[in-house]
Amino acid sequence: MTNPLGSIDGERPATVRCDAVRNRARILEVARDVFGERGVDVPTAAIARAAGVGAATLYRHFPTREILLTSVFGEQIEHCIAILDDAVDDPDPWRGFTRSLEAVVAIEVTTPGLTRAITSQRESLAVYDDFRSRAIDGLSVLIERLHDSGQVRDDFGVDDILTVVVALRAVAASDRGIAALRASRFIDLITHGIRTN
Repeated sequence: MTNPLGSIDGERPATVRCDAVRNRARILEVARDVFGERGVDVPTAAIARAAGVGAATLYRHFPTREILLTSVFGEQIEHCIAILDDAVDDPDPWRGFTRSLEAVVAIEVTTPGLTRAITSQRESLAVYDDFRSRAIDGLSVLIERLHDSGQVRDDFGVDDILTVVVALRAVAASDRGIAALRASRFIDLITHGIRTN
């Protein structure tokens, strides 16, 4: 049976579903950029305007600010975990480690400020605790594989990787014009300092 919207058996038309998917993706894209540039306190109405949708559309997809933040940050967190998983799974742990550092630079260059926005909310978002736990587990495995391969100093550990990542993000964020070049130089200096062969 056809309803007034032109769908069958009460389903919404495919075009409406496609619009909804596009709107959601657009909101997330804009929110990611805005949170990275201006922090997480930006009014949701401003995000809706920047995304070219009405406030009602934004709230239909993300009824609360926390849901929006969790959705934006969740995407970024899953991306970071995927990078770490790739590093852990690489047959050559040293290559996996250095590629993961290069990926950190790419994240900071393509989504500047978003990592800072995520960490600023670490006390209030449950997704951050899960991320930290998964990250520590992955880094522990990576460190063990690096030690087993004999490619890093015996005293190099998870806390050291975390320190390197924080410093690398700062370098990548310091001057957007030459961020990739400076970060690459930093990676070269750091890795030479920890490698044993």
